Amino acid sequence: MFPFVYCALLLTYGAFGARTSGCDPSKWKLPIDGHYDTQSFISKKKLNVHLIPHTHDDPGWLINVDEYYMQRVQYILDTVVDELYHNPDRTFMYVEQAFFQRWWHEQSHETKKRVKKLVLEGRLDLTVNGGWCMHDEATTHYTAMVDQTAYGHQLLYEEFNITPRIGWQIDPFGHSSTQASLLSATLGLEALYFARVDHQDYDNRKANKNLEFMWRPSISRGKAAQVFTGIMIDHYGAPGHAHYDRDTPIQDDPMLHDFNVCEEVDWLVENALARSSSTRGNHIFIPIGDDFTYINAHRWYKNLDKLIHYVNQDDRVNILYSNLTYYTELKKQEGLTWTVKTDDFFPYASADHDFWVGYFTSRPALKRFVRVSNTLLQQFRQIDAVYQSHHAANLVPLLRAVALVEHHDGVSGTEKQAVADDYALRLNDAIVITEKSINEVLLSVGERKHLSLCLLSNVSICEISTDSQQFEVYVHNALPRNSKQTISIPIKQSTATVKAMSDDVVIHNQKVVTSLPSHPSRHEEAPYKLEFTAELKPLVFHRFVVEQSPHIPFAAELMYSAPRGRRSSSGITTMENDFTRVEIDRSTGSLVSVYNKAEKISLPVTLAILYYRSFQASSPKSGAYVFRPTSNKTYPAAEIEVSKFFFKLVEFVDVETKLNSYGTPTSVAFRLGKWVTIVYKLGEVDEFVEIEWTVGPIPIDDHQGKEVILRFDTNKAIKSNGRWYTDSNGLEFVERVRNYRATWNLTLHDDQEFVAANYAPVTTGAYIKDKAMQLNLVTDRAHGVGSLQDGQMEVMVHRRLVADDSKGVHEHLNETETYTDPQTKKTYTDGLIVRGSTFLGLSTVKEGMQSIRTKMEKQFYHPLVLFKKSSADEELLQMKLPWLRVDNFPPNLGLTTIEELSKKCVRVRLSHLYAVEEHSELSKPIKVDFEQLFKTNNAKEKVLKVAELNLAGTQEMRPQDDQSVMTRIASWRTEDDAVDIPFSHPLQGSKVELQAMEVRTFKICFGFSWSDERHIEQLHDRTSFK
Repeated sequence: MFPFVYCALLLTYGAFGARTSGCDPSKWKLPIDGHYDTQSFISKKKLNVHLIPHTHDDPGWLINVDEYYMQRVQYILDTVVDELYHNPDRTFMYVEQAFFQRWWHEQSHETKKRVKKLVLEGRLDLTVNGGWCMHDEATTHYTAMVDQTAYGHQLLYEEFNITPRIGWQIDPFGHSSTQASLLSATLGLEALYFARVDHQDYDNRKANKNLEFMWRPSISRGKAAQVFTGIMIDHYGAPGHAHYDRDTPIQDDPMLHDFNVCEEVDWLVENALARSSSTRGNHIFIPIGDDFTYINAHRWYKNLDKLIHYVNQDDRVNILYSNLTYYTELKKQEGLTWTVKTDDFFPYASADHDFWVGYFTSRPALKRFVRVSNTLLQQFRQIDAVYQSHHAANLVPLLRAVALVEHHDGVSGTEKQAVADDYALRLNDAIVITEKSINEVLLSVGERKHLSLCLLSNVSICEISTDSQQFEVYVHNALPRNSKQTISIPIKQSTATVKAMSDDVVIHNQKVVTSLPSHPSRHEEAPYKLEFTAELKPLVFHRFVVEQSPHIPFAAELMYSAPRGRRSSSGITTMENDFTRVEIDRSTGSLVSVYNKAEKISLPVTLAILYYRSFQASSPKSGAYVFRPTSNKTYPAAEIEVSKFFFKLVEFVDVETKLNSYGTPTSVAFRLGKWVTIVYKLGEVDEFVEIEWTVGPIPIDDHQGKEVILRFDTNKAIKSNGRWYTDSNGLEFVERVRNYRATWNLTLHDDQEFVAANYAPVTTGAYIKDKAMQLNLVTDRAHGVGSLQDGQMEVMVHRRLVADDSKGVHEHLNETETYTDPQTKKTYTDGLIVRGSTFLGLSTVKEGMQSIRTKMEKQFYHPLVLFKKSSADEELLQMKLPWLRVDNFPPNLGLTTIEELSKKCVRVRLSHLYAVEEHSELSKPIKVDFEQLFKTNNAKEKVLKVAELNLAGTQEMRPQDDQSVMTRIASWRTEDDAVDIPFSHPLQGSKVELQAMEVRTFKICFGFSWSDERHIEQLHDRTSFK
């Protein structure tokens, strides 16, 4: 028996010994007194491997932000801080301020003191990204991108006196031009790093050592808006062997059989050398972390300490704890010459047939709610600033809610349904607080009763306007110039009148139209809409009184004939105003033609509401992220099945009230099949025809996913030559070319890929053009837009799927809502009904960009409308004038943000709304004089001081800052160093010049004399963020 046991032990020892064959433990210097040598140094002869410990913490995805914090993030930060404290060589990078700020405010004074020391020494690196979240780049508006980034930066500056210097957008599903030009270069970032690019692009860059390069996507800003950019090798997670949440730890006790130091050192060295073969220079970095890693930071750092200790003994490479600021500076010092990229990174495909373009449209209702909430945030800031109400602190809940949902698994629509519901609830709760704050502002200027927002008025739901015979409407114009706007109000009666409460406001073309119900069960929807047009002054409230009654005649009260709907015997209905004439086929519900009266051009254009059938047979499937159709074939939404035969069902609905032959806008409505309605609208002052679409419930009884599009087709009357143009987050337009990529030869395999590969994200606008005409589309939310044939554009508006695309959500995109049958009172659940608007306009190429830019601004900064109950005998009070007003804003200058800093100081963010060469006049630099643009209601009070701030608004710019920008750009060598640099013109007193597509931030202070300056300086320190 004993010999048998002895032999077994020998066999066992031999088995263990085989795993360490060729490895002599005695060659390694073991740690002295348990301390590993992790000191950092740079080698001039060997490859330097920078380890970047990090965690990627989504503030919402599979569970909501609070659940992630409670279950994971607080423990990550707790244990990381402890581990950094124990070894001064260790580093850690943390990004998401939505989590960090929560954790920070929970810490003791002693812990905060320790953390500040870590930050000061660069060991806890908070200078990377620094936003409230890591925002999406396809479906976000640039105002929200700046706001959420600035909010995070403001908190970092206040608590730690630091300003982020590196961009870290590792997880968004494609990357926009605006991210590089505005949110990196203009923000003052030295470099931008990310992980997700098209797999073909990645392979090409890796083969040609172009994973690091200079990104210069803005035609308007050129080198002034370029940023050094790096694409990570093998994604942003720790490579195999070094993912210490799951990988085998390093065993360096030679007395044990599973000694693996040689194996781990060889692996790291080989991995590093392989990475260096795909990059240029003597430095590489390796991200060490992943989603929600370092809950047990001790395990990570104990093994990383060992790795550094032994790899540096091996002497083939030099490895060190590092951070990205240090890494970037060393890359710059190498003096290498970098290639230049000028387009963006959309669309993104992770593999064949795996195009991540479905999320451009996923959760369209949430996307609209985010857009509305963001606009409301800008409007409340304006109201608080111009009425000097000092309620800025009350906007913080809405600021945080909007900032949070800009996350790349938020507005993108790629989260679980419960998390999407949580985002929507947070927005709603914040809006309730904002509504209360607006009422407090109005109370301070003379209003006595509570006013209400009606966020569901787009689906004809508003309790005050439907249940009150008489009510007041407060309309706030968020544009910095006079603007004619059409206001639409849900009402119950078929007749109504509206009267302005100010003599200098003229109402045009009030009318009542029938409201088409979105669903038979939605009995709370009002049956009619009162619509009128009024010219609104900038940044102020306008009051109107509405009285509705079935007994009030319309007769001749209306001022003149404006848009009118007329029918011809051919089945064509024509809508017309002073600018545009539109023809619609009543038998099909389609557009027929659009005519621009001012420019005397006409274009045949049809509109079809179609759907793709989602591919769901095998992976990759269509899902929340991915759009993969079964083929390039589409099917009409108007089609219904009767006894296995298919028919197109199109029903014309007369929504005009016969009592009123005038009015604006003229409306023509159609029901298409069982789950789509279309209403065409043309307002008195509109060059664009509005196409209001209602889609849903999308039927999936056949267990087939469907993805619904609006297709506009000119039958190649516009010779677009394979090109279409989409906006980048509401700023510069990007040229798209069918089946083409600028930096590699695109390979497509079939019709499925042809469709998805030619989709791009649209935030606010898109167009096609030829040498003569330009067809413009403006949207009310983010969508995916493609152009699969010349003279054609299609907009995806809704999706309902029955399969998951295996990207981690493990839930198919099947949004539903619960209805109550008004007769049976029974409840049932069906697919979500979504209503939205797409605006179509025709111009010459010469005037096309002015047309679309004007509409984009007007649509984004749509009027804020509030409602209040009133009675006929109620005394109408005079509202106080606002403290601050704007005058003479040029049409190409945008007031992106205005907010109160202190009693006499405001922060403003101005945007040049045009790119170079978009318009002969409006693309020129804008000369801004703040003394002329901004005035108070006291003629003796004037602008005393103007100072430029950085884009985030955290610090004043210094004269040497412009020189530092030039130095930063000049220190990077590129293949085309001869390109001109259109640098910003510095502020001169109260005057400044804005170049095309510039966005800049300023502080303006007011007073009665120059002696007020000292007082103003004291006031400036109080910001709206606390």
